[in-house]
Amino acid sequence: VHLGDTPHNLTESDFEHLARKTEGFSGSDISVCVKDVLFEPVRKTQDAMFFFKNPEGMWIPCGQKQQNAVQITMQDLATQGLASKILPPPISRIDFDKVLARQRPTVSKSDLDVHERFTKEFGEEG
Repeated sequence: VHLGDTPHNLTESDFEHLARKTEGFSGSDISVCVKDVLFEPVRKTQDAMFFFKNPEGMWIPCGQKQQNAVQITMQDLATQGLASKILPPPISRIDFDKVLARQRPTVSKSDLDVHERFTKEFGEEG
């Protein structure tokens, strides 16, 4: 939901993997995670030292081993008037794994246990 129409190459299997990795995360935790992930393509683009030009004339960040890779930075492309031709890569599972490696759930298992006991004892209405 939080990805919206942002380009990504996630498969159903990737979403299942992410669901397992975010067990215990609140909705807010997941929202924060996705917002951080949305910046990963921008970070990759800003840090890239190599780009390749796709058939549509867009410059996409890549590694130096990419076929037709050109050693150039985003700033160099912008200086050449090509800023509007820079295309960040789609979001990938690796982007999520990178963000999840540094993020933890904000609600602990003991907090959930307390809430569950309260709900059993007093019901949802309290």
